[in-house]
Amino acid sequence: MRHWGFLAGAMLATLSLAASAQTPGAPAAPAPHATQFEPFVYQPAAEVAAMTHKPGGKTVSVITSDHETYYIEYVTRGINTAPEAHGHWYDYIHVLDGEGSITYGGTQEGATDAGQQEMRGGKLVGGKTIILHPGDRLVVPPGLPHLFTATPGNSFTYLIFKQRV
Repeated sequence: MRHWGFLAGAMLATLSLAASAQTPGAPAAPAPHATQFEPFVYQPAAEVAAMTHKPGGKTVSVITSDHETYYIEYVTRGINTAPEAHGHWYDYIHVLDGEGSITYGGTQEGATDAGQQEMRGGKLVGGKTIILHPGDRLVVPPGLPHLFTATPGNSFTYLIFKQRV
């Protein structure tokens, strides 16, 4: 019975300390992971294709989810000659359809900084090229110069999960 009395007293003391620590009218501390949840989304394949495939063979980029430290983007590429490098972003890529290539590494000569270490344009010298097919997965680390392009006569579509570091 003594233990119950001690336990009850300890609980009352804890509650009174917690109550006195809260100042009336003061805003509550934000909960961890307080970013608002996105709603459930379903898009049939035909809608995704309409969103990512446009006539003319030009590059199409659609960001479907954008947050402070990551975003998700669909890209359909035609022929592309502009390399890029992202100073603060990992690119996690899954090729969905078509055929293309990535040239990566080497040096990016003549690039311009589009802001926040996003290097665009110029030319890629000394990189390695890999032909890409549906189902292929790539990880492009921050700062690695790279160039995605469709192979001649093709386009290709991939999904990117970009993570800020």
